Amino acid sequence: MRFDQRVYAWMLLGLCLASIPCAFISQKDNDKDNSSSSGFMSKFNDHIQVVRLSGMIIDKTEAGLLSSKTGASMSVLKELKEALKDENTKAVLLRINSPGGTVPTSQELHQAVVNLKKAGKPVVISMGDLAASGGYYIACAGDKIYANPGTLTGSIGVIMNLMNFKDLTGKIGVNPVTIKSGKFKDIASPYREMTPEDREILTNLIMDSYDQFTRAVADGRKMPLDKIKTLADGRIYSGRQAKKVGLVDELGSMTDALADLQTICRKKYNLDKDLAVKDQDSQSILANLLESRTAIENKLDLQKLLPSQLVSNLSNQPLWLYQ
Repeated sequence: MRFDQRVYAWMLLGLCLASIPCAFISQKDNDKDNSSSSGFMSKFNDHIQVVRLSGMIIDKTEAGLLSSKTGASMSVLKELKEALKDENTKAVLLRINSPGGTVPTSQELHQAVVNLKKAGKPVVISMGDLAASGGYYIACAGDKIYANPGTLTGSIGVIMNLMNFKDLTGKIGVNPVTIKSGKFKDIASPYREMTPEDREILTNLIMDSYDQFTRAVADGRKMPLDKIKTLADGRIYSGRQAKKVGLVDELGSMTDALADLQTICRKKYNLDKDLAVKDQDSQSILANLLESRTAIENKLDLQKLLPSQLVSNLSNQPLWLYQ
């Protein structure tokens, strides 16, 4: 019985893979000017690449064998670098929905956007529900920023949150012991009082990162640094407020941002029609084919249908079925 299940599984996978070219061949372009094609073939033609950044901005990629976590920072960085190298990618629409994250990863993504601009590829930013702190750090590098009136943005600044348990450990009779190689090796330790020297070092660290942040915003927005610092006190702005103070260019949806980018591209590249738009899901084609609610409702255990050697490789990977 197990052998039959294996055969069935491989037949199923084979049929799925065989259906891919058929799907591509049968796909018809109803819009003859090719203005909004998001099909597979668009990658071989001149196109606008849509990239989506969502969630915390952090140097971590969560991926399974057949799919990657949508919007993960490192996956987005890879997409931006690929867009830079791809001659057929003429512009990028970057959709941001993020509360921010770590300074270095935000800087890497910011630089990736700058590199696209230096290469002559227009980048328009579309803000979703939230594009704050590190999310704004990246957005300010774009040629143009769109936000919805109710988008939350800004929060320009750097923060370090620490906790101190010294009094608590004393009450319960815990006596921490620290052996260190240097005076400041246990800086910010939760088990001792912070000294004035500790606080000065950490404050200088935060303010140096803050200076990098504000200079990046001033450069990206082409505004005086002093003006940016009056806005960069950590407060958040609505999209409408951000437009009034110059942190956002236009109010509008992702559709509005894309339409504007098409106009920019038509003018830049002397085009008579809009470019194709490549906006594919981050999941692989195979994952999309195999994912189905019907399978879940029928409680189909695909692991039992796959060969045992493949199942062992999947044992520590998030399966597409349960995403």
